[in-house]
Amino acid sequence: MWLLYLLFLAMTRFILFIALLLFAIVLADATVSQLTDPLFPDQKQSDRLLTNNKRLFKAYKGREMVVTLECHKVKSAELFVNGHSIKIEPSASEQNAIVNIDIAKYVKDSSDNTFSIQNILPLGATIKANVPYPTLIHGKPEDVGMSSKLLGLVDKLIQDDISNGFPGASLIVVKNGVIVKQEAYGYARKYTDEGKLMDKFQPVKKDTLFDVASNTKMFSAIFSLMNLHYKKQLDYTHTVHSYIQEYKGKDSKGYDREKIDVFDVLTHIAGYASSYHFHIKGRGCYSRNKHDTAQCIYNKVDLSRERGGEPLYSDIDYIVAGLLVERISGKELDEYVRENVYKPLGAKRTTYKPLKNGFAKEDAAATEIFGNTRNFTVKFNGIREKVIQGEVHDEVSYYSMNEASGHAGLFSTTGDMAVLAQVLLNRGGYGNVKLWNRDTQDLFVKPYDLGITYGIGWRRQGNEDLTWHFGTYGSNEAIGHTGWTGTVTVIDPKHDLSVILLTNKKHSPCIKGQFEADSMETGRYGSVMNLVYESFLNA
Repeated sequence: MWLLYLLFLAMTRFILFIALLLFAIVLADATVSQLTDPLFPDQKQSDRLLTNNKRLFKAYKGREMVVTLECHKVKSAELFVNGHSIKIEPSASEQNAIVNIDIAKYVKDSSDNTFSIQNILPLGATIKANVPYPTLIHGKPEDVGMSSKLLGLVDKLIQDDISNGFPGASLIVVKNGVIVKQEAYGYARKYTDEGKLMDKFQPVKKDTLFDVASNTKMFSAIFSLMNLHYKKQLDYTHTVHSYIQEYKGKDSKGYDREKIDVFDVLTHIAGYASSYHFHIKGRGCYSRNKHDTAQCIYNKVDLSRERGGEPLYSDIDYIVAGLLVERISGKELDEYVRENVYKPLGAKRTTYKPLKNGFAKEDAAATEIFGNTRNFTVKFNGIREKVIQGEVHDEVSYYSMNEASGHAGLFSTTGDMAVLAQVLLNRGGYGNVKLWNRDTQDLFVKPYDLGITYGIGWRRQGNEDLTWHFGTYGSNEAIGHTGWTGTVTVIDPKHDLSVILLTNKKHSPCIKGQFEADSMETGRYGSVMNLVYESFLNA
């Protein structure tokens, strides 16, 4: 009996020890830090002594900035922030303590604040440093060197267009981590299902959801893939076939799908046509659900050319991108991006399928007046013919991808999009949330040989070709995307600036295939961007 009791006691202690060890491992892995390596001292010391134990981080002067140090067996150490020395001396009873230090008075407005922990004693002691990412605050344009008067010219431009029939817009401008403008203009809905003007228009609010169209490619598919790359679950040099075994074989022209790699897909050089009408019978491989559409792409849809060459923008590429996220993660795209991106960031109004996720029609801006008919000039089986509101406009996403695809389907607000843009300006995270590191971001946003205006997915202001998108003043570091429904994003690290303009310009009469609001300056983007840049360049 005593032997059994001792054996039971030993097993209990062993299980407790393992549980505590696992907890410690989880705690260590849970450390969120914008530092490239949060552990000090460097585990591999360079013989260039002055290069050891040094890091860079981003911060804004005058903001609260508390770093958390997880000390293990530490008796003393010295923290340096931009050259300023701070002593770390846990008491004897706290040598394994968590120490919080406010470094706000030592930081500057820069991505290149220096951070170092030196002279850690005794030998073998370690410190893990959690340096949080900057978060957004509200302020005045003058707080960051902008002119309220000049920035107000944006309001006049948009309001003039609203007076002339432009439906609605929502704009947010962030400079140096400060939200300096967040405005709603015009109307989320003006027309009845019969195409008549409503007695009372539904106004755009600051939290109105917009169908962001092809900005989905960046803020859902690419965000997810950057996250998976950081987790070492994705290698963009590998073939699509290596992740999705069903994606195989040659098409009817002899082009080999198995040669196409992830990079080809994300940079629009895989060889696909710009679009494919899965939802229309007689136009190729017909499908009205995600599973069948995926099967079409895996071994039936023809390529339009050999892989490589000049980029040809294609929605099919980003349908494949979304399918890659699903296959690698084992989750639906909308579930993965919600749980791994939007929820941790607190982006509660960013979602696929709003009407199935707790939102009402009135929460969203309407798009086309007569469904997908272009004023009844387009017909196919099951086509929507009434005002689209709270549902994705894109036909393939709606009819053939269960409303949740890598190329279209996402809804968001300017407030949520500003947080997502700040993740990019922070190079990987926000607050205590880390989605990826600097290396991953640099890999995805840098220009490639295929064209200076292309990163991996991201469009770049590399030359004057995209002035209509980025305006005249966007730097060669600026990235972003546009969406057919009337959405544009500009993220410019050189100026620590993000501009998010969401409109519902397709909620206007369609005459001979042209939407009236498409020709107005608000919906052409570049003028809005120029006025924003001039509000600080000319201040």
